[in-house]
Amino acid sequence: MENIKEKTVLFDPGYAQHTTILSISAEYIYNSINQFKNFGQKKMKFKMLYPQILRMVDNNVGFCLGCLLWAVYIKGLGDVKIEGNPCLGDTYNKEEAVEEVDYSIEFFNRLKKDVKYYLGSDYEINPLHIKILELYKDFLVLNCSFVNTKTSSDVILPEGFEIPPEENLEKIHSKIQEVITSGNLLDLVEVFELTYRG
Repeated sequence: MENIKEKTVLFDPGYAQHTTILSISAEYIYNSINQFKNFGQKKMKFKMLYPQILRMVDNNVGFCLGCLLWAVYIKGLGDVKIEGNPCLGDTYNKEEAVEEVDYSIEFFNRLKKDVKYYLGSDYEINPLHIKILELYKDFLVLNCSFVNTKTSSDVILPEGFEIPPEENLEKIHSKIQEVITSGNLLDLVEVFELTYRG
């Protein structure tokens, strides 16, 4: 567990170093593909960048799940002060708050079409990934983008989440530490069912 004596916990346990803003990164990649006029060149470029796109998408979903799991974990600690919340004191705007996650959800449809167009193959959208993004969107709205979130008691979890027993909280915490080291944030799906009963 975190150091309870100090009654503080970090807003971000270390995910930020492994994430990028999907909308910005994706547009940058697509601009590099669209600089070619010839379809064959575009196809080659897409094929070359496809693994990078997939990793970016996976890490984006993993980040959203990570935020949800971190919220569960810190709520399981009791009333603990949150340090390093960059959103604290900002003005909440719902449209701006959910803009990026809406983009992320819609991006799966774009990717499905582009994989068919450029690679001639099928991209299967994982329903669990969509579910995670939708839960994260609810999480952002419920917490007004964390503009007033000072302690773990202020955090509101979306419907379907519950604080698990301490043994499972520790498993979640261990997995969070593991992915912060590895950078494979999507590995957090392994502990999702320890807290989500939706």
